[in-house]
Amino acid sequence: MITANGYMRATKLIIPAARAIISKELRYRYELTETEIAGYLGVAQAAVSKYVKGRYSSRIKEMEKSIDVSAIREQIGRIAEGRGEAANTAICTVCHKENYFNCKFSKAEQA
Repeated sequence: MITANGYMRATKLIIPAARAIISKELRYRYELTETEIAGYLGVAQAAVSKYVKGRYSSRIKEMEKSIDVSAIREQIGRIAEGRGEAANTAICTVCHKENYFNCKFSKAEQA
């Protein structure tokens, strides 16, 4: 069962931090455009711009530092290859590793 605190932690911290990491990797390592990244992540190009430039809250930046990028590097590579479905798997992997509530929607166990 997802608790209110767990849900808020995921939606306000973990998922944005994961998107920031994925956005930066795709932009700088794979040289994708912000528009391409936005399409894969299902967010606006303006959101990707903020992620890439680091223009988001210090709480999200702290969460970002705690995330093990190596755990999702393979999915990020798949996204770069044009397999956008890997974006959800990458985000779920991060959330699954960072959360302490049991999300029944997590695809991380399938990865």
